[in-house]
Amino acid sequence: MQAIDHPRGLASLLAMGSFGALAIGLFVQHGLGHPPCSLCVLQRLAFVFVLLLALPIALFGSSPAVTKMFATPALIAALLGLGVAFYQVWTNAFPTEVARCGRGLAGYFEDLPFEDLANWVLAAEGDCGKPVRFFGVTLPQLGLFAFAVMTVAAVRLLGLSLRRSSRA
Repeated sequence: MQAIDHPRGLASLLAMGSFGALAIGLFVQHGLGHPPCSLCVLQRLAFVFVLLLALPIALFGSSPAVTKMFATPALIAALLGLGVAFYQVWTNAFPTEVARCGRGLAGYFEDLPFEDLANWVLAAEGDCGKPVRFFGVTLPQLGLFAFAVMTVAAVRLLGLSLRRSSRA
């Protein structure tokens, strides 16, 4: 049985993809020294939500109702990430049409107990108009592709849960 034909396998792929995207983003920020912009940080948050929502399905192989309960918000998170990534790709394609991308999200977490962790993950000091490139492809374009695949996977996950619940 292929992973995409079973909810646990598909949720595992979603979780691993989200984790991989987060790891790449943190490596680019802390390993290569390229700070993310606020749109990149919003995409990170969407990856975190997809990861946290896919993980219970992947680990515990829930019933169709529980799978649907976690897969629906995972689909919403993937769609929101897709929208942010699309907007960022658009702003890079038409830089004269768009102003700076704004202040980072880390400022909202000041004076909280986990402020250092929030700043390490959410500090947005980069410029949206200067995306990092890998082999001619920008990180926003990679994010757009990743969220498109995750959206399709989340729709498939919902379809599998509906099909399993109709058999029961």
